[in-house]
Amino acid sequence: MRPTIPAVFAVLLCATAAPAADEAPESFPAERRIAGADTLWVITEPVVVYGSTTSGTTDPAASSVDAIVLGAQDLHAAADLAPVLPATRAVVNSRGESVFMVRGASERHVRLWLDGIPLNVPWDERVDAGLVPVDAIGSVRGVRGAGSVLEGPNALAGTIELRPQAMPADGARTRLGAQFGESVLREGRLLHQRRQGAWEVLAAGSWRAQDGYVVPAGLEAPVNQGPSRQRLNSDLEQASLLLRLQRRSAAGAVWHVTFLGADGEKGVPPETHLGADARFWRYPSARRGLLGAGLRTPLGGGHVWELVLDAAADVSHLEIRAFDDATYTTPAVAPGVDYETDDDRTGFARARAVRYLDRGSLAVQTSARYARHRESLQHAGPELDYAQFLGAAAVEADLDLGRSWRTRAGGGWDLASTPESGDKPARDATGAAAAFARLERRLGEPLTLHASYARRSRFPALRELYSGALGRFVPNPGLAPEVQDLWDLGAVGRRGAWELGLTGFASYLDGAIERTGLGDGTNRFQRVNLDAVRTLGVEAVATWRPSAAWEIGGHHSVIEARRLADGRYDGAVEDRPSYVSFLSAAWRRGGWQATVEGMALGPRMSADVTDAGDGLKRLPAQGTVNLRLARAVTGGMGPLSRGAVHLRVDNVFDALVESQTGLPLAGRTVVCGFEAWFEARPAD
Repeated sequence: MRPTIPAVFAVLLCATAAPAADEAPESFPAERRIAGADTLWVITEPVVVYGSTTSGTTDPAASSVDAIVLGAQDLHAAADLAPVLPATRAVVNSRGESVFMVRGASERHVRLWLDGIPLNVPWDERVDAGLVPVDAIGSVRGVRGAGSVLEGPNALAGTIELRPQAMPADGARTRLGAQFGESVLREGRLLHQRRQGAWEVLAAGSWRAQDGYVVPAGLEAPVNQGPSRQRLNSDLEQASLLLRLQRRSAAGAVWHVTFLGADGEKGVPPETHLGADARFWRYPSARRGLLGAGLRTPLGGGHVWELVLDAAADVSHLEIRAFDDATYTTPAVAPGVDYETDDDRTGFARARAVRYLDRGSLAVQTSARYARHRESLQHAGPELDYAQFLGAAAVEADLDLGRSWRTRAGGGWDLASTPESGDKPARDATGAAAAFARLERRLGEPLTLHASYARRSRFPALRELYSGALGRFVPNPGLAPEVQDLWDLGAVGRRGAWELGLTGFASYLDGAIERTGLGDGTNRFQRVNLDAVRTLGVEAVATWRPSAAWEIGGHHSVIEARRLADGRYDGAVEDRPSYVSFLSAAWRRGGWQATVEGMALGPRMSADVTDAGDGLKRLPAQGTVNLRLARAVTGGMGPLSRGAVHLRVDNVFDALVESQTGLPLAGRTVVCGFEAWFEARPAD
């Protein structure tokens, strides 16, 4: 619910790790593991170290955040990760969902993963990141643009992968944590990990609740807010549990089973500019359970072959209660009133075979996802069933060409079908080609250059095709897939205390799916295929460590998105800020740590159905400043191996930042908390 969060060490903006698509077992020779990676820098195990960082840099369009940084960020949910990833922001929409937008692209162009399990809900092809717990996450890897053809369909803008914490050696550790803040924010977290020989176990539980969040003192809300500074209908309560079991065999095989369950409820703040036409919604129930299993095993003599298998089952239940007005009292729940119920069942499977070569690797992959959705728009009303199948097959080679040249290239075919479409017209199966090519040149130790091209498609989500969203949208079963051509050109350099990366990108999205106001006086939208949307941009990331006590870093992305209109790219597009910026300065010494950071969004056009022209309203540039002070203590405390307390002030100057038109984010917010670690290591 916060507009920004501290990213204590901005070096994470450049850090890279081997992608899950091509990591090799630890039993492989180091040179082979590096040859199969997307980058030349490999982080094999996340660790937790206060006041220190580990990072490496190659591709500025890919960044990894490890447990060193995550442990100092006091995260509430996955949505709070946005500022630490360049060109990325979390947008809270009118449904109350926190969704990621990368390089200004649609939130449905970003795929979120947890330990090989897809988190995007197929019905809507997005996920409320504000309800994704991160209490046991040890590292996060974000790729902007297309990093591999193996990423699968719909990943036009990038992927964000959450990886659970891992134990680097035998032993056990337990973490207790709590946070308290304004609007009666309270959070409790418990994490336990144990590793013994080939076995590793992780169990994490959390509970968080908040009566709401405060709005900036200067907010001028025409309607739907009132005199209180607590945002109307912004409360939240959620409990979550994550369990993970992993085993490593002597032959190099690794398998794991992961379960994530979450149960909660929350309010949806109404738009402050629409009056009685705003969404007066609550989520009385938001439950989800995910079960995933993965296997990575070498095949054949010499471990030159590898097989990677992932499978997952996803069950979710969501209820949306609609009210008449901002009193949230009427109508009474009765048969026939607006009360949406969504039940989703999803199965996912992926298989990849990798042949490791002397100077590279060759991978073949297939994946399939089948999702079934049951929807009712009235309490005790009729139910409609929808289903979608999404499949893909791809092959990709990663080769060292010698003389400091390297290439990655591949192609594939994606397929989508809707075997069930409720009471709407059926659709024929649709296919699309996928392609990716990348060329990299390393100019000595300090400088690496790369250029890449990707063609990817996104198939319309079931909700885009068939749902009226309780009367807010008009369905459009005739939506066609989006097809994107993307070019990247980047460089990264390291010298002394400096790390600097620069990436230019250009994308052309044919048939872009955007919502547009109908202009019929009903304040309703419909999703349509535009002719094309062109996005041009430049990203810069930098880190400077002038001494052991100081670290300064940040990122700045300039984005220009225009839709094709009358033969020219001069039409406005919703929610594409002209720039996204983040700057962090951290000081640490003797267990003390202080951080100041700033985040800024450039001017952007936001949807406004009351606009008589194109249904868009211009929002000005906006930004916030955050402060954090922490004190860590290690050693000499009996069973307590280390502890830390922190005080954070977000949005210090109480600035107004709007996620979208009529949707202000939190004003000045004070949060404090503590963590305590208990560790036990086996005797030598």
